Amino acid sequence: MKIELIKAPSETFLEMLLNNVRPPTRQRLDKKQWGAVGLVQARLIDLYWAADIAEKASSVKTALVMGNCPQHIQMLAIFGKQAAVQASLNKIRESYHG
Repeated sequence: MKIELIKAPSETFLEMLLNNVRPPTRQRLDKKQWGAVGLVQARLIDLYWAADIAEKASSVKTALVMGNCPQHIQMLAIFGKQAAVQASLNKIRESYHG
C-alpha cells in the first residue's frame, strides 16, 4: 500500500484526478474547495477497506480513482480538510495488516 498526502491541491491536480472518477461521484466532489487530498494505492479489496476506515475516522469523502482498465492498480482519493485527511491516513496506516 502506498500513501501520499497532497496539501492545498491545485485546480489542475483536482481536474486530473476527478477526470478518473465515475460521474456520480465526480458530481458529489466537483466544485468544492478541498484543503487536502490523500491518495492510497493498493489492491482493490484494500481500497474498499481503506475507504470505510477513512470515512469512519474523520469527516472526509472518498472516491475510487479508476485506471485505464480494471487490471491496473487502482487508487483511493480521500478529500477533506487537511487535519481530517491526515487523521484518516494515519488511521489507515496504523490499522493496515496487509
